[in-house]
Amino acid sequence: MFPTLYIDTDIVSQNIKKMADKCRRNGLEFRPHFKTHQSAEIGELFRDFGIRGITVSSPKMAQYFANHGWKDITIAFPANVLSNSVYDDLASKITLKTLVISEEVVRLLDQEVSNSMGLYIELDPDYGRSGIPINDLPAIRSVLETIEKSEHFYPAGFYCHAGYTYKARSENDILELITPTIKKLEVIKSTFPDLPICFGDTPSCSVLSDFGPLDQLSPGNFVFYDWMQVQIGSCSPNEIAVYMECPVIEKFESRNEVLIHGGAVHFSKEFIEINGVKSFGEPRLKYLSEETYLKNISQEHGIIKCSPNVFEEISVGESIQIFPIHSCLTADLMQKYKSTEDGRVIEHLSGINK
Repeated sequence: MFPTLYIDTDIVSQNIKKMADKCRRNGLEFRPHFKTHQSAEIGELFRDFGIRGITVSSPKMAQYFANHGWKDITIAFPANVLSNSVYDDLASKITLKTLVISEEVVRLLDQEVSNSMGLYIELDPDYGRSGIPINDLPAIRSVLETIEKSEHFYPAGFYCHAGYTYKARSENDILELITPTIKKLEVIKSTFPDLPICFGDTPSCSVLSDFGPLDQLSPGNFVFYDWMQVQIGSCSPNEIAVYMECPVIEKFESRNEVLIHGGAVHFSKEFIEINGVKSFGEPRLKYLSEETYLKNISQEHGIIKCSPNVFEEISVGESIQIFPIHSCLTADLMQKYKSTEDGRVIEHLSGINK
């Protein structure tokens, strides 16, 4: 037995339904991000909830989902002028949108494509990753005017990802962090009332009940959730739809630790730190305990620190189920899923032709 990533599609469907219902209640267009699951089969579950427009994180991912019948796709990553031929090919077949930050990129792309595309202006809500600063109205207006004057593009709206909510450790933390950004987006809406605002971090989308000026939601991680989202306050452990199952190789009684086959090449090196203690994964419900966690990982090895009771219960030769810290990265590394329902293998984009 090797480290295996399991998926519970019933929980996936419940998570999709919950977010789709929230969008419906609030009059929002639901444009879910598919970067977490990256699977055509899992993507089909969204169709049951009326989803027609989706979000991805790369041209390659857009090609994959376009080949599986999705006709309205946003690439939620700043436009790469070196990928102009890919954009143009996709735009000839589907409704394609992507993000821009500068007038220069709009002009460069306009010279290289021949098909119509929508361009979202990416706004930086003081996150510091990418985008025009959310308060810089002159810069925003200049990029918008450049889009409107272009030959091949039309303004799709504004795109905003408040990634700093991943630093939260409770629902109240999330709300305190996101409220100032919502107020800033109210200024954007009042200044550009005809353009939709698309908004996308899972913590905010999971806990907000009043979305103010927002028009579209594009969260991604919510489809699986993970242990980080539990700690953030976005979900409960029962809403995590994926887990790793890893063989127990050895036990070390002197230190109440267990060696598993499951390391950085399976989980990633993402971790959470609480009270100075790092965790690279959390045992699933059977062994879930504050004293039991994936303490350390190297390439293939994982060391689980156990409470005395849990240590006694675990046996060499069995397998242990572990929630990933960050399900997006774990799924990308594992490159496929195994269904908890019938054991079938579910394809992931990263595992194609490998």
